[in-house]
Amino acid sequence: MKILALIPLLMGVTACYSQKNISTTPTPTIKTEQKVEPAPDVLLKEAILDAELSAIGDMPLGNLSWEHFSGRYDIDIDLGEGQEYNGVMNFRMKRDSLFWFSITASIGFQIAKGIIKNDTLHALDLLQKNYYRVSLKELQVSTQLPAQIGALQRLFSGEILSQQVHFNSADSTFRGDASFYPGYVVTFDNAKNVKQNAINDAVNQRYLWADYTDRILVNNPLHSVSSETRIFLKDALKTIRLDVRLKTSSFEPIPSYPFNVPNGYTLVETW
Repeated sequence: MKILALIPLLMGVTACYSQKNISTTPTPTIKTEQKVEPAPDVLLKEAILDAELSAIGDMPLGNLSWEHFSGRYDIDIDLGEGQEYNGVMNFRMKRDSLFWFSITASIGFQIAKGIIKNDTLHALDLLQKNYYRVSLKELQVSTQLPAQIGALQRLFSGEILSQQVHFNSADSTFRGDASFYPGYVVTFDNAKNVKQNAINDAVNQRYLWADYTDRILVNNPLHSVSSETRIFLKDALKTIRLDVRLKTSSFEPIPSYPFNVPNGYTLVETW
């Protein structure tokens, strides 16, 4: 597997909170754009939206409330041009704070592992024996996509990526706030869970779609993370597809996030 293609997919396709360090889960607010003399059909859409939001009450639309999460996923990745791979991916996450991951090839050996903490990605390419230590700010510049730990977590758990969303009555879509990455649109299912996160950045020719097709069944609905996710990343040259299926999960506190760099690895500080 070309691990250097997989790690940027995991680290660089995420949407963020505009470089804000948020220690608690934000509750998104919904704002309806006001227009001068709106048409009757627009007024009807806004009335329906107001009724839906009243029914929601204090429920955090598009956000969950987990503090710790660990999961084991089956993954399939298509890099294009016949390059298709599969394996297993493990996550350990503390919300907005720590993100530990490991990737194992289908034939059974580990090919990558890493951790994001203190706004820095630490990753080991176990095949090439490279140690990557790259700031998330540098990663964002090099990939021309926002990269932040909290948003990466939410991309996989299936939550809203913008701190706020606004209802655009012109086309009945929910869009990110003005400070968020341009072209962000989110759609919800009937249970008010995120159905799709999408970034359509025509300026940088970067497109991201994350579709959430199923969720785990738990007693607490605010722990209902996505169990099946399909992620597409498209740029001017090619399209990458990543399918993940959650096999096991836990919301118990995680005692450790082990990561150490063995002797003989080459330090790489650029992406």
